[in-house]
Amino acid sequence: MDFNIKDSLLGKQASTPEKYDASLLFRIPRAENRVYYGIDDANLPFVGYDVWNCYEVSFLTANGLPVSRVLKLIYAADSKFLVESKSLKLYLNAFNMDSFGDTVEKAEERVKTTISYDLSTLLETPVSATLFDSHGETRQPFPAFKDADLSCMVPVKEQEAITFTHFTESPDLLRSKLTDTMRSYLFRTDLLRSNCRVTNQPDWGDLFVQMTTKQDIGLSSVMEYLVSFRKENHFHEEVVEMIYKRFQTIFEPEKLMVAAMYTRRGGIDINPIRASRIDLLDETLINPTLMVAKTLRQ
Repeated sequence: MDFNIKDSLLGKQASTPEKYDASLLFRIPRAENRVYYGIDDANLPFVGYDVWNCYEVSFLTANGLPVSRVLKLIYAADSKFLVESKSLKLYLNAFNMDSFGDTVEKAEERVKTTISYDLSTLLETPVSATLFDSHGETRQPFPAFKDADLSCMVPVKEQEAITFTHFTESPDLLRSKLTDTMRSYLFRTDLLRSNCRVTNQPDWGDLFVQMTTKQDIGLSSVMEYLVSFRKENHFHEEVVEMIYKRFQTIFEPEKLMVAAMYTRRGGIDINPIRASRIDLLDETLINPTLMVAKTLRQ
């Protein structure tokens, strides 16, 4: 069957389901946006994962006792599909008034196993599902980026001299000069804003970039480029892959990592991470046993 986003529940009114129903889930192929930006599905220029944190997960035990948890989902970027966010929210809501076990422990294990199975089946790739209670270990991701704000790396006078006029993705804004010396770049920024591909609702994110290249990069041009996403309509995963591909093509880095931690909407935040090497991936973000501490925007 041909993919049509209009067949999904995204951007439509929908009643809250009362019983578990796996048919509520809807998947979106990654290929469409990747083809447009020259990303070959058969030979991806990155490794990575999509990490989802779902903060409104609840279900019942056999005697009607509510159990509330935080769900962390992880699946690989080389999967053909991603799960559509509103369908996931409705699917998770369907657990709210259904019972899954005689004890809290049994109900939790059954729900976790069910979610992992349903999503793995839908996306045709292994999906890790972990449920956390209030006693779970929480760790801050990207610790090396704490004092690496991009806006603090560009002199204020240089920022004030910029006239920001591009609000659709404009890679021509990126400026660099080839040198004979390897240079390392590491920064985070809250300049990233894009819009949902269907509803046009704004999506806010903290972007994290690590790169080693012989290019002397004009960081003010990176600011201009990231601001140019302000009127772009794409899913979170697509935005991160677009930025990764532009940086890879223009800066020709020896190593590159791009990740975004987005503000939650509907009780869910989505955090894609892409890197040229697996050792560049943030351990806290991709570790299923660790609950990710929220950023300011989340």
